[in-house]
Amino acid sequence: MNSALRTLLVDDNPDDRALVIRELRRAFPHFNPEEVADEQSFQRVLATAAFDLVITDYQLRWTDGLRVLKAVKSRWPECPVVMFTGTGSEEIAVDAMKAGLDDYVLKSPQHYARLPSVANLALKMAQQKRQIRHAEARYSMLFAAVPVGLYRATPQGKILDANPALVEMLRCREPESLAGVELGQLYAEPSEYKAWHQLMQREGVAHRQQARLRLFDGAVCWIENSARSLREPHSGKLIYEGCLENTTERKLAEDERERLILELQEALAKVKTLGGLLPICASCKKIRDDKGYWNQIEEFIQTHSEAEFTHSFCPDCMRSLYPEVFPDNLKATS
Repeated sequence: MNSALRTLLVDDNPDDRALVIRELRRAFPHFNPEEVADEQSFQRVLATAAFDLVITDYQLRWTDGLRVLKAVKSRWPECPVVMFTGTGSEEIAVDAMKAGLDDYVLKSPQHYARLPSVANLALKMAQQKRQIRHAEARYSMLFAAVPVGLYRATPQGKILDANPALVEMLRCREPESLAGVELGQLYAEPSEYKAWHQLMQREGVAHRQQARLRLFDGAVCWIENSARSLREPHSGKLIYEGCLENTTERKLAEDERERLILELQEALAKVKTLGGLLPICASCKKIRDDKGYWNQIEEFIQTHSEAEFTHSFCPDCMRSLYPEVFPDNLKATS
């Protein structure tokens, strides 16, 4: 609580108002509330001002604290309200709590000392509620706008909520058609859902579990299902929050890549190389293959390797075959 805190104090007893201000200023030196003692002043501040905290008496000459509470909550739903009640009026305080009262303090000297801590707690609780509401609003926006399919489901797999991206991905005509549908019914292969479900029960989290889903139009797509288990803050119920990403194109690309790799491996395996002992004729130099046939050496090498031949004459053969064009005094070269 600081000097910027806007506080409304509703009480038609000036001594009680002074007591409230004195107690709160002991803890918060800058406490300086707007004081209201009659109907006209109350209606004026409702129409013209805004407050961070309202402190009101229950027994007022012109109204009561319940009516003040309802008027304040109608005007500022998030504004915390603390009420003073007379001794023995706890039942009234409970009824007021049901109507939205944040806290109450018994109007007696021994209870006034609680007022600073009660006011501070009411302000903190109001801030937490605002933060939760803002977080829920951001979550709702993300839930609706994110291009990945999001869902909330029971631990048994029953879908509680799904965002538009998931409805579109599953080719569902209406979002309401997903309500009550079980995730297991969407899996094309029951064993894949069983493996995911057991992982969630055991670990409480699953990362990018691949599976095949059967869409509402009968088509089948590949997905990755990531989820975590958590308890809802209000009900305490265990739920699964997850996302489904359509990975069909990626899966097809991976399969195509694997196919090409396999084809390459098979092609490389078929590449024939020369090695080991080769049966070769000592006279004509033919080579015997695995089937027992004798092949010309160049034919055998071309069949069993990627080598190709060009034909020419070595110097010795050139001298022997064409002595007229090969001078005797030119040495043979290998």
